Amino acid sequence: MQAFSPEFMPLWTAIAAGAATLTALVTIAYTYFTLRLVRSQSEPKVIVYVKHDLERLTVLMLVVENIGRDIAHDVRFTASRPIPARAWGIEAPDVTQVKIMTDGPLVAGIPALGPNDSRTISWGQYGGLSAAIGAEPIRLHYSYRHGRRTFAGETQLEVESFAGTDASERPAVIVARSIKEIEGAMKSISNSLTTIAAKDSDAV
Repeated sequence: MQAFSPEFMPLWTAIAAGAATLTALVTIAYTYFTLRLVRSQSEPKVIVYVKHDLERLTVLMLVVENIGRDIAHDVRFTASRPIPARAWGIEAPDVTQVKIMTDGPLVAGIPALGPNDSRTISWGQYGGLSAAIGAEPIRLHYSYRHGRRTFAGETQLEVESFAGTDASERPAVIVARSIKEIEGAMKSISNSLTTIAAKDSDAV
């Protein structure tokens, strides 16, 4: 029997229809994922993290940043427990009384956060924050809108990973402080010389 005889026509018709359907499904899936990829590249993406202040390396900063390509609207935050604020102290004996965060972006929210824009909070120092937070990190849930869509994320606020990290001052900071101290010393010497000169003038 020949493969293309009338008896086999229904079979080949079914195979052709199946192939056409499969091709259509693959095309639809490809188009869908391509659109998703293009749309995701134009959406906002908010992240929250902790980092050293580059100018005050003993100070830890809380950063809320939009690394996406569009504006994130109505950014809101919900913490698993109260967030400490201005928790100063490098070592345990230096720890001051810790306050609870009652204002700022993590409490009031952010109406709009543009692309590559951020909010930075001076959070405290390792000793103070470690004593305030303890071993269990604070879970921070956040949400924001983009058009009709709502996005959500979660991060952990912790400082234990900063234990033993280098918190020495940058050379530029040390030099700047030294120049300021020299400037102050020169001003003091100048004032002293002026005073001495005035006394000598009165004596004459």
